[in-house]
Amino acid sequence: MKTEQYIRIGELWVALMSTFLVGITLIRTSIYSSLKPYITMILSPILVTLGLSTEFIEMILLILIMALSFLFWRGGEDVHFGRLFTLNMFLYFPTVIDFSTFNWVNIILPYNPDPQDSALWVFGVGIMLQIAYLFLRYTVRFRYGRSELLNRGAEIEDVDKVSWGQMYYLAALVAGTSVICFILFEMYPYLDGFLGNVKQLPLPHIIIGIAVSFMVAGATVLYLRSVGDGKIEE
Repeated sequence: MKTEQYIRIGELWVALMSTFLVGITLIRTSIYSSLKPYITMILSPILVTLGLSTEFIEMILLILIMALSFLFWRGGEDVHFGRLFTLNMFLYFPTVIDFSTFNWVNIILPYNPDPQDSALWVFGVGIMLQIAYLFLRYTVRFRYGRSELLNRGAEIEDVDKVSWGQMYYLAALVAGTSVICFILFEMYPYLDGFLGNVKQLPLPHIIIGIAVSFMVAGATVLYLRSVGDGKIEE
């Protein structure tokens, strides 16, 4: 199997997994429970055609969402993965509303927020969506880079080595960033309690701001170094 096919398989797994996670999270939200009668009415022709009862409405909905995700993956371009990210965030939005302390949606759609998932699960799904989008954006660039190198006359073996090196680096970067985010998420209650005596400081903003600043600074340095190395090689 060619290296580019492995990359495409990795993209497929990430696309479907992210959509599946956000899909099963969606059907456990309070907003979905309120909209379920209308969704059932819209999808009832499909249920009748397949001879299924309304108990299978979530399964049909998940299949349709996954099929849409597959079509976006099949496009394989930046614009298609952008649409996939938009779809995932749209499905993720009701979960965020369930945990919101400002229930402004209730002005439009009367419902009582009753989250069925834990905050850790919702946080993990949100991180997964961000990682999936970054992963897909970079793998598209890797495939473009492969085509450019091959057009310049590079050997396929050397191009494969470059691609695998890029994929390993991307996987390590994504995994490391995810671990840091989860550590910060778990440490925040303890830090909040430890620093809670300092009443005048906006602790959440300080902790999150410092962490994000260091992460952005580190990512910028790595990016500038990679660009500089690329220019030197050229």
